[in-house]
Amino acid sequence: MSDAERTGASTSARPKKGWPILMRKYHRWVSAVAAIFLLFVSVTGVILQVQRLTGEDGDADAGERAPSALTTAMPTPVYAALVSRTLDAARQRAPNAPIASVVLRGEGSAIQGVVQLPGDPLREIVVDARSGRIMSDERREAESIIRRIHSGEVLGEPGVVLGILWGLALVVLLVTGAWVYLDMYRRRLTASDKRGLFW
Repeated sequence: MSDAERTGASTSARPKKGWPILMRKYHRWVSAVAAIFLLFVSVTGVILQVQRLTGEDGDADAGERAPSALTTAMPTPVYAALVSRTLDAARQRAPNAPIASVVLRGEGSAIQGVVQLPGDPLREIVVDARSGRIMSDERREAESIIRRIHSGEVLGEPGVVLGILWGLALVVLLVTGAWVYLDMYRRRLTASDKRGLFW
């Protein structure tokens, strides 16, 4: 068979219209648009996993902390005094400010009162609940910036919508890619009767 005949046979075996062509177009279009978002998701996902393995993730070593000085055996008036000192210190630092939450936290032998004031990012005032001394007063993200980029929350509600869209893009790429593969596999069986799944 001449080269022209082989070329003609190869060209005639390829579909020129119908679902196989549409699926290839959809696969290319969606992959071109989704590539930048999928790159962000994959890179930030890798960073988060590396942080978890190296212990840089704040939640990774939460279970390794020293035993807490707070226990359920402590009488209620003791807890009330700890909360009162925490709120007094926060009130002096931020008068008339709205409060998102007040938490007592055991850090080894220390007892901290944590007052969170609403905002983006949150303002967190940490108080030594025994002495009423303010230990820190700073803005902090509820989650790491990498985690927020990964989920899309860094952009607010539009970011959440984008997160849904790139999740759907993965589904579309999976379906169209599987369709293209199965079409190529079917045509390969017809042309050469080779049944291997990979070539």
